[in-house]
Amino acid sequence: MIERKKRQHPRCVKDTAVTYHFFNHPTQNEAIARNYSRFGMYFEAQQSLAPGTIVVIRSYGCNDPIDLGFAPAYCSGGREALEACQELKTQVFGEVKRCEMLEATTEQRFGIAVRYIGPAT
Repeated sequence: MIERKKRQHPRCVKDTAVTYHFFNHPTQNEAIARNYSRFGMYFEAQQSLAPGTIVVIRSYGCNDPIDLGFAPAYCSGGREALEACQELKTQVFGEVKRCEMLEATTEQRFGIAVRYIGPAT
């Protein structure tokens, strides 16, 4: 992941189980959100997404019936003190702003930055 030095908003750096799908297509794709804020999210996925693509992102809680191989963010202990960690959206529409191939991985993966354009819930 490329570290961005200038952040406009505080980010919660916590791996989070998410799925995403294209706005007009119901097929879910698994991903790992690496950080998020009130206004956007950075996640890693196996599929490249073009900037400008609209996606629906869903995060998962402790009682959600999904097994992505890692814990949802808000199951891994007590509540985070950092305000940004309380900004995780359950479901949100987002626009892909940046997509970069990750080099130091054993399988092809992409780092995707999304700006929220409207929370669904």
